[in-house]
Amino acid sequence: MKRIVAFLIVVLIFTTSVYSEDKDSWWGSYYMPGNFIIKGAIGYETSNDIAAISIYPEAEIILFKPHFGALSPIDFGIAARGLVGFGFSDSTLDSSIAAGVGIFGTLHFGFRGIGSYFTEYKDSPSALFSQLNRFDYFLEIGPVFDFMTYNNSGLVGFGTTTGFNYFINDNFAVTLEANLWHGFAGGAIGMVYRIGPSPNISKLDIKIKDVKMDLNPMYMQIYLAQFYSIYWYSFYPGGFYFDDTNYEVGQGTEWKLTSNGDNDELIITKALLKINDDTSRWWKIKYGNRSDEIIYEFLIDKDYNLLKLRFTDEDSGEVREYLATPEELEPYSTSDMRKISESDYKEWDKGIVTLKTDAGSFETNHLLFTESAADYSYEWWISDRVPGKMVKFMWKSGGESMTGELIKISNGNKTELNSF
Repeated sequence: MKRIVAFLIVVLIFTTSVYSEDKDSWWGSYYMPGNFIIKGAIGYETSNDIAAISIYPEAEIILFKPHFGALSPIDFGIAARGLVGFGFSDSTLDSSIAAGVGIFGTLHFGFRGIGSYFTEYKDSPSALFSQLNRFDYFLEIGPVFDFMTYNNSGLVGFGTTTGFNYFINDNFAVTLEANLWHGFAGGAIGMVYRIGPSPNISKLDIKIKDVKMDLNPMYMQIYLAQFYSIYWYSFYPGGFYFDDTNYEVGQGTEWKLTSNGDNDELIITKALLKINDDTSRWWKIKYGNRSDEIIYEFLIDKDYNLLKLRFTDEDSGEVREYLATPEELEPYSTSDMRKISESDYKEWDKGIVTLKTDAGSFETNHLLFTESAADYSYEWWISDRVPGKMVKFMWKSGGESMTGELIKISNGNKTELNSF
């Protein structure tokens, strides 16, 4: 836990120092790296026969703002979001109060400046299109931790929030959002206060053909951010990883992720597709719940640096390829990720355990790493018979836990995106 907190501090210092310079854009947003945002919202949520009035306090900091020529509408950040709910519709509730907290990665997409383009360069009603300048779309996603629920059980799950902010001025906005918090869905309205300078928006003085050139890398950046969120789950669960050189070409492993007290599950599939002569490797990862999967294929070198990324464009249905620059990949650095070594085995090994999974029965070494001061622990069950060695892992913090378990080992995996 201490390593993770320290890593986030380093990221914050790095991004605010490197990307805080103000560059003129004709299409941008209300945010700059280092901006601090305070939000409060109240809403209504339901799940099965339970309904509740919920209050959502939130604090967010903007970490990264990519520039694509004269375009800078995208902002990335991190937020701590709370929940206090008051249930009232089910007489069988053990508790009428729910409370929890979530740590969310955030994305903003602003329209500041685009409204001015329509009113100045197009025959459009100015009163209507000028309001586009004031809108900000946002998406937040991450783990949530419920320490008080309507049935008095602590839970770890996933949460998302999406919606629009409407800026009354440079600092104040009203927000309308849709929420999904560990199985409860609903909507909320609230107020937003932004602290810090806002970026400059300049008058449009470039040709439309230049705009099309700038849009392509901005569009790719969205897919890059989504890919890395899945990649970290697949290759570095919890910030640790084992040697995966024992994967054979065509081999894949399928994993099921669950949290205690939660019936929802996520399926992650990881497969080695090809090893090139220069030792670079083509991998494929899938993420979803079987009925709705996201697929990425990517080429990495021996040091796990991303060389190529391929995916299906959701808008056109076409397969696209992205070659990211080192500068674009810097925010996604894996330098803080720790490879578990043989010396760790000796320090953390708790003995041999026979483990039965959907993928088979394995004789495993049980490893246990704890941070007693932070009430935090990680457990692994590993076997040399398994590609990537890991058969099961479990993260615990207080009364909450997250578990990943191997459910299938497959062979004959091939590219689905014609990557080579």
